[in-house]
Amino acid sequence: MEDILLFVRFYRSVKLRQGVLRMMKVIAFSLLAGLAGQGWCSDMESLRAQGLPDAGSIMAQIQQQQQFPQPSPTTLDMCVFSEFKNNKCHFKCESGATLIEPAVRPDFSSGEPAGACATHIFRPVPSPFAAFPKYISSSDLRDLLRDPNPEVRKAAVKASRDYIGNSYAQDPVRDILGNGNERTDIRVEAARVLSYATGHSRVRDELEEVIRFGNEPRELRVMAYKALWSATGHSRVQDLLMDAVRYSEKDRDARRAAIWALFSASPNSRPQDVLTDVLRSRNEEESTRIEALKSLYNAMGNYRVKDLMMDLVRDSNERKPVRLAAIKALSAANGDSRVKSLLEDIMERASDPEFRTAAIAAAAPEPADIREYFHLGWKMENGAFVSPIEKE
Repeated sequence: MEDILLFVRFYRSVKLRQGVLRMMKVIAFSLLAGLAGQGWCSDMESLRAQGLPDAGSIMAQIQQQQQFPQPSPTTLDMCVFSEFKNNKCHFKCESGATLIEPAVRPDFSSGEPAGACATHIFRPVPSPFAAFPKYISSSDLRDLLRDPNPEVRKAAVKASRDYIGNSYAQDPVRDILGNGNERTDIRVEAARVLSYATGHSRVRDELEEVIRFGNEPRELRVMAYKALWSATGHSRVQDLLMDAVRYSEKDRDARRAAIWALFSASPNSRPQDVLTDVLRSRNEEESTRIEALKSLYNAMGNYRVKDLMMDLVRDSNERKPVRLAAIKALSAANGDSRVKSLLEDIMERASDPEFRTAAIAAAAPEPADIREYFHLGWKMENGAFVSPIEKE
């Protein structure tokens, strides 16, 4: 009986918090079980007579406790540089919003706004999936990410994507990425999920750490490079990727992953130069050149890139797969009169039917085919952004 009274006083004096709800439930159930013997009814009546709540009513109040609010799940809204005005960078976002940021290290001598502004930035916005019921609480997610079963941990990492902007998900997923004793495929999924949180400097640092020394498993380093595609608005990340392509990365698959990640920065002149150098070089492997070509798709509005693609298409000495990929890239500029004329000429006069069908596809491209081939992100009808890394 004294134990019950002590429990009641404790309940009245201490404000319940979400983290102890489960413990309180266990205590309440334990008390109920312990009182199941003789004298139960008389003890309960005595409590009620004193105006004190019994364990059953305490349990009911616990169940009715409101949950503490959780941070809303977030996704990324991509904002592309639109103009430089009054020493501020103006960005147009996929959501339709306009974002204005102060200029960073202005370089008016270059004649290019990229010296003062990033080519694009990503901002966290409420996830369109936030309206759907969520059945994984923050405490459950933390527990699942540390579960002893590796398959459970892997599933939990994948499920953490919609919560990755929040520390309760991001911190344990970063721990998994950096844990050399963790299973490699789980660390790969951690790198994929963290690509949605590269706006956080600690996430970028962890991904760079995986890449830097070349001693991590190849598939993990490949995914870590690709995960940085959403961080190329940061000059340090751009430099890391460009250096990997030019000098430092010796593993061919990892180097191609760095080329892949540069697609989001290809409208910027420096990454663009790196990619065009790779594409022009006949000493590069065919697959590496085609990867560079794909990453230049976002730069097809630049006349130098457009002319390079047209030259590749016309060059009969060029490798056929590279020429076919260049024809496909011309779909991004098929409104240009010169490109249109070239495609029509191929459709009508090319002896190889593969070139003719490729030209037809470039003149009337299928958006889904273009998105997949050139690893572009897109938005679904409900507004959700689908990252290209989901296909990798």
